[in-house]
Amino acid sequence: MPITTSESDTMSIVKRLLERSPSLINHSYRLNGKPFDPATSLAPPEGRKRSWVHYGVMVPDLPAPHRTFNVLSIVGTPGATVFDNDFAVKTTPRDTAYLLSTMASLPAGQFRSYSIEEECKFSPDGTHLRFGHDLLIEGCYPHWTVTRTLPGTTIQLSLEATGCVSHFVHIPGLYNHWSLLSRYSGTIDHEGEKTEVSGLCTFEYAAGVGAYSLPGHSFPVAHKIPLNYFTYQIINLDESTQILLVAVLLPGDVPLQKSIYIRSLNDLGEVYTRNVDFTVTGFQQAPSITPDGFSMNLPRCFRWYAEDDEGNELLSLDCTVQGEYEYGLGAGYTSWYGFDGVVKGAPVSGQGYLEFIDRRPNR
Repeated sequence: MPITTSESDTMSIVKRLLERSPSLINHSYRLNGKPFDPATSLAPPEGRKRSWVHYGVMVPDLPAPHRTFNVLSIVGTPGATVFDNDFAVKTTPRDTAYLLSTMASLPAGQFRSYSIEEECKFSPDGTHLRFGHDLLIEGCYPHWTVTRTLPGTTIQLSLEATGCVSHFVHIPGLYNHWSLLSRYSGTIDHEGEKTEVSGLCTFEYAAGVGAYSLPGHSFPVAHKIPLNYFTYQIINLDESTQILLVAVLLPGDVPLQKSIYIRSLNDLGEVYTRNVDFTVTGFQQAPSITPDGFSMNLPRCFRWYAEDDEGNELLSLDCTVQGEYEYGLGAGYTSWYGFDGVVKGAPVSGQGYLEFIDRRPNR
């Protein structure tokens, strides 16, 4: 349905308001810069106010041929455009858990869905999370173990979280999403070859009220939460410094969030939102077709730019995707890329982790 003039004018007003003051909706600014509260709940879904949750672990810079490792799980169905996979619902939206956990060295097609009741086991306090026979996460802050098992490969990681937490979204009573800067160490046993690994990673949790919060809500929902565009990226700049890069758009390309998080083992992190720009400068040769038939153009190369609070250049990064794209980040893809550029005046280069979803129509 085409957008009417009045709708277009409304979107323009909303866009200007959000560009001037994103904190009108997202209150994460109240929490960033404060240490993580160990009493924070990591519970699985329960009731109407927490109808779905996300557990995530991301390692952005493993050695070749593995490159990156991720755990991208959604327990329950949010009812949001960028995150839903209606085709993969097992029984009901609230009884379905979705999981992508892969490395560049693993075969394509690692996306899975499960019946929570029949195939998973989640302890009420979130200290034991089992997804079928594929993934087990155990522990509580600040220590977790992650075991990923599949034919020919076992990944075992021990995580130690710091007190440095980055809050992406804090909408009281509706949606919270945060990320802990963490250290990891462990073993990748892949096709008979063992590799010891260690470094910086993230441990993440989100919880929210979704379209299926009310019992008996029809499936699929007629109108999903209108998040159409999402990218989240992670760079380990050195042995102690990590950068998180985020861009989220509403319909009409209204920016819900454009932020750069720079954090280290030595501080509680900083958030930058001034003139943050993510630009795709070239696409893959052909669009990718998602399992539900959506045609999505995926980046081949892109650029990040941001300024600090005084208007000086904070970072400028030129990035080229070097890995294959893997479906299952919600309704989108993950991959890895090489980058070079400048951060706080110093030249940098390396490898980054990429999540990308573009469900905008007619793109």
